Amino acid sequence: MNKPVAIHPDGAGSRPSPVRLSFEESLRIGPWKLAWILVVPLAFWLVVAKTILVMNGFFWAPKDDVGLVAIAKWLSWFVSLRYLFAVMVAFVIQRWLFRRHRWAIVPIAVLVVFALALLLTMIKPDQTIMATVAKWSQSAWQQYRGLVACLSRDAVSVACIVLVFGIVIRATPRAAHVAMVTVLQGVVVLLCLLVGIDLAYQFGTGQPASTRVLLFALENAEDMVPMVKSEVTGFRLMGLFGGAVLALVWAWYKYPVVRRPERIGPGSYSGGAIAMLGSLAILLPAPHPGSAEVTRFSEGTLVTLARTALPSAAQDGDVNITREFRRVGRPPWFSAEMKLQATDKTQRRNVVIVMLESIRAKSSTVNVPTLPTMPFLKKLAEDGLMVEDMSAVAPRTAAAWIAILTGQYPLANQDTARWAVLNQRFPHIRSLPSALREAGYATSFFTPTELGFQSDPEVIKSFNFEFVQTEAELARPGEEWPTYFGIADESMLKPIMSWTSTQVQAKRPFFTAVMTNVGHHSYQTPSTWKKIRFEGVSDPVLQSYYNCLAYIDSVLEQLVEGYRRLGVLDDTIFVFVGDHGVMFDEHNVKQSFNTLYEEALRVPAVIYAPGLPLRGMRVKGARQQIDILPTITDLLGYRIEGAQLPGQSLLGPVAADRELFFTSSIDWSALAMRRGPRKYIQTLDGRQPIEIFDLDQDPDELRPLANVAEAEIAGAKEDMFEWRAQAELSMFARPDRGAVSTAPWLHK
Repeated sequence: MNKPVAIHPDGAGSRPSPVRLSFEESLRIGPWKLAWILVVPLAFWLVVAKTILVMNGFFWAPKDDVGLVAIAKWLSWFVSLRYLFAVMVAFVIQRWLFRRHRWAIVPIAVLVVFALALLLTMIKPDQTIMATVAKWSQSAWQQYRGLVACLSRDAVSVACIVLVFGIVIRATPRAAHVAMVTVLQGVVVLLCLLVGIDLAYQFGTGQPASTRVLLFALENAEDMVPMVKSEVTGFRLMGLFGGAVLALVWAWYKYPVVRRPERIGPGSYSGGAIAMLGSLAILLPAPHPGSAEVTRFSEGTLVTLARTALPSAAQDGDVNITREFRRVGRPPWFSAEMKLQATDKTQRRNVVIVMLESIRAKSSTVNVPTLPTMPFLKKLAEDGLMVEDMSAVAPRTAAAWIAILTGQYPLANQDTARWAVLNQRFPHIRSLPSALREAGYATSFFTPTELGFQSDPEVIKSFNFEFVQTEAELARPGEEWPTYFGIADESMLKPIMSWTSTQVQAKRPFFTAVMTNVGHHSYQTPSTWKKIRFEGVSDPVLQSYYNCLAYIDSVLEQLVEGYRRLGVLDDTIFVFVGDHGVMFDEHNVKQSFNTLYEEALRVPAVIYAPGLPLRGMRVKGARQQIDILPTITDLLGYRIEGAQLPGQSLLGPVAADRELFFTSSIDWSALAMRRGPRKYIQTLDGRQPIEIFDLDQDPDELRPLANVAEAEIAGAKEDMFEWRAQAELSMFARPDRGAVSTAPWLHK
């Protein structure tokens, strides 16, 4: 039979038309091929996101460069891109001049690389062409190797998803194919969005996301909006939604192919076999990328997020602690019946605790005298008591309140919220302001912050202050908010002095807790503050942060002067302490709330009491915020009765091997412990092994110790997990209402 020909309008020769296939033959797609088609946008987005993260892990342009300049510097650092550029140029030249010789791409690419090297030697004559190419080749190999190793687990994730999709499609009746394909496309969109969230989160915080972090963000979405808004950039928005948009566009583009049930048939099983083999690779260990900078990216994004959703093995530590609680009848630490018993040394002095928002030790003049950020606080330290090594328990403000005002180990955000509600119904943690109020003190709490974040209002109520003023009472109409949490700190000064004057006239001793606001991310000062230029600081964000510290220092000077004018300075004990630290790209971390390095934990601490012989005292040894409550009662001459607290007075020595424990802000993200100079940091998301540092030799935690005995590592993990269980038990266990004090306590 003659084949049909196509007649061209210009009468030129014709070619045979393709043989027509039947509708079923031309459109039939097997379930495995369809599954691969569906996951194309996810696979592409995983490659894009992981490549960006790995490149960022290797190197990022200086912060003082912005926009296209920063991107150009960043891209120019990756010599692997120069080889990619050479291949692209070679491809264009081959298609233009040597269309029949594809092999020409290789020599042309080599010539382009040498041409680029020659150009560099003209700029830097001290380098030879061969040495430059050799250096480039070595760097490019390391970069490509690291990227491929990090992408390998994402490839396994894609294979697993294809395997599941193929099975689902194969098992779905034909009548339900359209609905099922729609559902699977929706799953791909959601997975792309999840990858985008992880990408944006890592660029915003410098830390990988986890299922616990994402669930926490969803549960507290309203509270997180101001923080997220302050971090929004065009790049992060693209990273957040780019994958989801890509998946939607791909679904629309492939609509004629995948949304017709008559097109889906048995098909070939080769795609399923490839997916099966790729899925089995999940049993193999993740390949090492060959570079410590990108090791944390060696696990697949989706695999890691799935793993962090599983219960942590660390929760096994609850078993031993619960057993001990049942045997003893009380938690390790308790204060439900805490009373301050007067002694012959008791002096009813006033107490003012000023908790400093986001002040880290390494940025304070108190701890770094050459840094002129807080000269007034340094003067108070010289005239009083200065703690050389003070740490927060958790990098979270409410956690600092609990540690300082109750002397108990605080918990992460989720448990703190539960505790705050429960403690109001069944009081079982007694606070210092509550105990002093019972001893005849007037008590107050002042902060220019809006108390609406997470469980903060409930936590403050649990402390049983007599008088509380926050942004709601302090702010005037239209008042400026330097941070997204509240107004300027100086707005507290007159109200504090007014309340204090009332107590002085009534001849009542007073206890006042003050929480500052300026200093919090995103590190902005009031518009009335005249900016100071700190020499040698190129990072504009750090410049802003230093100005926040200088502003707070000026507020502290006005506060102390106000008490001087009221004539109560010599009868007052002042405690100045940071609530937690902050991170400025140390360890590649930008936010402190979920990390446990020293920058996030170490804070300045000063006690200034002109009427007491504290001048020039330097407190040595490992100290923590839980030590402040017993120190104040010690200075006042009270004896604590009916309680057992974990802290120790700063006025006494501590053991050289004292253990300090730390928890991340979001539950089950990380734990840490110090024993003498040894510090252990254990992340619980499976991304990296335990890190161990010697703080005497490596105070900046830059060189994790290697070849540490497995027995030491296992012991440290067990101690951290059991401490966490003890802290939770102590916060939630309570005495049975109406029972005698010796009766066993109830657990939760």
